[in-house]
Order: sequence, then C-alpha cells, then structure tokens
Amino acid sequence: MAWYGWLFLIAVLAIPAVICGVLYSDKSGSTPCIGCGECIRTGECVLVKNRKKTLAKKQGKQEKPS
Repeated sequence: MAWYGWLFLIAVLAIPAVICGVLYSDKSGSTPCIGCGECIRTGECVLVKNRKKTLAKKQGKQEKPS
C-alpha cells in the first residue's frame, strides 16, 4: 500500500504543475490578471510588459543571423 502514497504525491505535485504550464506558457496567449496592482501604479501591466520584451528579443535574434 506504500505505492498508493507515492502515486497520490505525484498526482498532487503534477496537477498544479500542468495547470501553471498551460496558463503561463507563451503559446496560451495572455495570462489573467494576478491582482498585483502594478497597472494602477505605473499604468502598464507587468505580465504584458514582460511578454513584449520577450517577443522583441526573439524577433531581434531571428533578424540578426540573416
């Protein structure tokens, strides 16, 4: 019966990891608001700002080799 405990532990750790992977991967689009309040203070969402920087870096790397 000890393997039931290991199976339960793996499930408990894997399910949140899969959910976070789906929510925060670059392929899934924008993430929901996390309620940090940064958009109220600065006028720009932290999640969108970081995504724009990442996309700009990726596009810059693609254009340089040619």
